[in-house]
Amino acid sequence: MTIDNPGGASAAAGTGLRTGPLKVVVAAGTRNRPEMLAELIASWAAMERPEGTEVTFLVVENDEAARCEGLVTARAAAFPGGALRYVHEPELGIPFARNRAAREAIALGADLLAFVDDDETVAADWLVRLVAAYRGRELRLLGGPVRVAPQPPGAGLAQRMVYRGVTDRYARKEAKAARRHAAGTDDGVTIVTNNWLGELTLFTEDGIWFDEEMRFTGGTDAKFHADARRRGIATGWAPDAVVYETIPADRLTLGYQYRRGRDQSMTHFRRKIEDSPAARLSVLVSVPVRAVFILAMALTLPFDRGARMLDIARSAGWIAGRIGALRGRRSELYTKVTGA
Repeated sequence: MTIDNPGGASAAAGTGLRTGPLKVVVAAGTRNRPEMLAELIASWAAMERPEGTEVTFLVVENDEAARCEGLVTARAAAFPGGALRYVHEPELGIPFARNRAAREAIALGADLLAFVDDDETVAADWLVRLVAAYRGRELRLLGGPVRVAPQPPGAGLAQRMVYRGVTDRYARKEAKAARRHAAGTDDGVTIVTNNWLGELTLFTEDGIWFDEEMRFTGGTDAKFHADARRRGIATGWAPDAVVYETIPADRLTLGYQYRRGRDQSMTHFRRKIEDSPAARLSVLVSVPVRAVFILAMALTLPFDRGARMLDIARSAGWIAGRIGALRGRRSELYTKVTGA
């Protein structure tokens, strides 16, 4: 989709941004998660600032009403010079919040825009590492790993099992991305907005925006990355720029993990079908293979104390998502907010 350009970044992409002063906007969209948002803002306040970099923090509240403005303004004193800002985006949907953040950053004359999620906290050196990776390589879009924060207190046995599975899954994803980085093939790592840094010229010059037709489906950040790759834009990985995701109790269920796997699979496969209708035929192979994989994991359950239950749930969701996409269904994963 195309969105009118409301302005221009403060400097064109090129060598100047690698060596000179930088203006960075760090943004998070939020909706009805005040406790998590407060923890994120606290981690921003404690964060180190990269040398030669002016940093502004931006909260975009994506809700019908401005509910958390007071929470944000109450914490502004920890950010000298008005460095913590708040805007209200009433048009519901994650891509609307992300595009609003980009427009605000452009209006501020920033060079770079960073995204994290409102259910995360950042490591003290997160932005230092991310900006160093940007300055050190000719990349225009890059990301870093997400690790799981300590599990919520009082979690039951089933929740602890799911938590362990989620932690292992994130660790496997991080290790795979790190291997690609070491091999110089990290342009194949999908950059998503839970840990994201991009030049604002991606919006103003290349005309890439988050697809607002995917209002509640999720996956607009993966589509953004795919659009950038198709245009030959350099992307990569910063393996030591770490953020931590809080997994609330209502996500520590096999039902939620199944639905998340289903909806992510559905969104991804819909994109593949739209790009190439022949991709529909791939399910004739991929679904039976995944079903065999599920059966093999199920046979190990008595021996691994349920450690593979998460993989089984997500794989079952993957199959359901493929079938749902073939039937023309669309994910609505983000119509409901989890966490607090």
